[in-house]
Amino acid sequence: MTATFSIGVDIGGTFTDCVVVSEERVVTGKVPTTPHDRSIGFFGAIEDAARNLGLSLSELLGRTSRILHGTTTGVNAVVSRTGAKVGLVTTAGHGDVMLMMKGAGRTTGVIADMVMDEVATRRKPAPFVTRAFTAEIEQRMDRDGDVVVPLDEEKARWKIQALLDKGVESVAISLLWSVKNPEHERRLADIVRELAPDVFVTCGSDLVSRVGEFERTVTAVFNAYIGPLMVRYVDAIVSRAQELGYQGQVLFAQSAGGAINADEAKVAPVLTMQSGPVSGVMNSAGFGLLHDESNIITTDVGGTTLDVSVIRRGEPLMRDSIVFDRFEMAMPMLDIESIGAGGGSIAWLDESGRLNVGPRSAGADPGPACYGRGGTEPTVTDADVALGLIDPGSFLHGTVTIDPELSKAAIERVGSKLCMDVYATAAGINRLVDAKMADLIRRVTEFRGHDPRTFALLAFGGGGPVHAAAYARGSGVRRVIVPSPELAPVWSAGGAANLDIVHMYFEPVSLRLPTGPNELEKRFAALEGKARARLAAYGFAPEQISVARAVRMKHTMQIFDVEVPVQGAIRSEADVDQIDRDFTAVYEERFGHNSGSRASGVQITGLQLRARGVWARHAGPSSRGCETVEPTWSSRPVYWEETGGFADTPVLRMQERAGARVDGTIAGPALVEFPNTVIVIRPAQNGWFDDAGNFIIDVFPDRGE
Repeated sequence: MTATFSIGVDIGGTFTDCVVVSEERVVTGKVPTTPHDRSIGFFGAIEDAARNLGLSLSELLGRTSRILHGTTTGVNAVVSRTGAKVGLVTTAGHGDVMLMMKGAGRTTGVIADMVMDEVATRRKPAPFVTRAFTAEIEQRMDRDGDVVVPLDEEKARWKIQALLDKGVESVAISLLWSVKNPEHERRLADIVRELAPDVFVTCGSDLVSRVGEFERTVTAVFNAYIGPLMVRYVDAIVSRAQELGYQGQVLFAQSAGGAINADEAKVAPVLTMQSGPVSGVMNSAGFGLLHDESNIITTDVGGTTLDVSVIRRGEPLMRDSIVFDRFEMAMPMLDIESIGAGGGSIAWLDESGRLNVGPRSAGADPGPACYGRGGTEPTVTDADVALGLIDPGSFLHGTVTIDPELSKAAIERVGSKLCMDVYATAAGINRLVDAKMADLIRRVTEFRGHDPRTFALLAFGGGGPVHAAAYARGSGVRRVIVPSPELAPVWSAGGAANLDIVHMYFEPVSLRLPTGPNELEKRFAALEGKARARLAAYGFAPEQISVARAVRMKHTMQIFDVEVPVQGAIRSEADVDQIDRDFTAVYEERFGHNSGSRASGVQITGLQLRARGVWARHAGPSSRGCETVEPTWSSRPVYWEETGGFADTPVLRMQERAGARVDGTIAGPALVEFPNTVIVIRPAQNGWFDDAGNFIIDVFPDRGE
């Protein structure tokens, strides 16, 4: 075998997924995640895929051109607060920036109804760096980057040494107006390295180019918090891959929708936060281009979370900041919202005796009760098993043993307190989790001005096809697509396998319109030169590099700005006028007709560049069509909440039919089983395979168009 492979790996809370792509084949691997050392699961998933190819792990890696990895290692450390002990170095008089949180620490990232109900009792989150580990340095830049107070290196050295003596493992440096002049930050970083060469050090100005002291400081602190952990993790992956015969680069997915190399991931690991879900969104965007679906809601149901994003007019929506535990980072990323609602989400009773589901998860260890690994609390997967939606004999190709009696016992312990039988309780668990999922979909669509009825909903992850028909119905979505159903459970890993290299560039400006085109074009050209040179260092030829320009704009005196795409070079006043018109269109689309205040003037606050290096892709076999096969039907009893009891339900088995389809419409209730998932068609719904082998569910067939 002489094929050259591309490998994508996505580590989730419960399972680690792998997709291996060549021109001839697409092969998957799936193993339980290994929380104590995630690199074990990383190579275990690749080895599982290698077995499916008839190769050893070393043989596969020796024939692989690139490995791309979406990791949640950094975000897990932040959520679980298991990162490094961080010291913060900042400008004198600004040592409380992390504690003050711009005065919004009680409400940032909290939905409106929770703020109204709980604001009186809500407290700020515990800081990631305390006052005792903060060093205020005598220095000052002004808003233009001019030195007002010179850096006192002698005092700085003494204060940094005091932090090191307290046992800090990494140092974050964030000085006032460093985006205008990073000279003092970089000198302080040199001093840290002189005093402690092995301590991780990061500068806020190297991570964030935007004005905003708090957000920049949070980004630097989070980067320092996960830095030592990510350096060890990245080195372990890279060194082990090389030991096994891999000769290429290990690349890491990043939050802005592309990949970076291992060295960049070690310097700026904060870029990899949320990179797992990003890979699924980018795969969905590619799917939309291939299948003429420009408006898509992506829903990734894994073992721990539901991740939802919106693709509008073929482009994934972006955001310029991200909130973790109410701390806001200034970091461009795909607009992805997540909640603790997945297969491992635990059902529990609160103090008033009400049934709840999530956000706590059984994870990979011990996992749902039905796994027989010591878990005793009921999960969503246990409810699926008890209701008959999941066949214990074929779950994950039979590689994971499922005991339905353990599921029923766990559910019964909760149901008995509610005076409900096992099946009514299991149906209640599913109804609650499906409602939470539908609520999140409405929040990312209706609450942002998008009509979910005009979008197709892509359902992937192991639990997406199981629950999509229910949460789509609850959110008003009319059509569900399970893309390439045999690959849907590992959709994010498949997206990682084909990620391009992407770098984001930003330059803060303050330009009030009208402004001359030459100044804008000169600044964009400088950013583009940096981007092309950086991607050329990867080995990309000029024709493999693309750039997308945008400006950040607002009405004068407003605080927040919006992103406005810029089409091509800015050569004339007419081009500037077009940017102005585009700003009005973007603004009114988001906030409503005539919502802007044109009389106050319009201001450009920043220039943004997205540079992409495009790999030569392995097409995979999917582009060659889909084989039609004769259906293999069976049946089993399934409990349907809609009818309040069990019904003998048709089951279409596609267990060994990768890339296949069957003709005809399947009326619900019915199940379509694949090796790693099952598509559930609810009562009064219809489903069918399209010509490419994707499965479509008509959620409301009685409503027509």
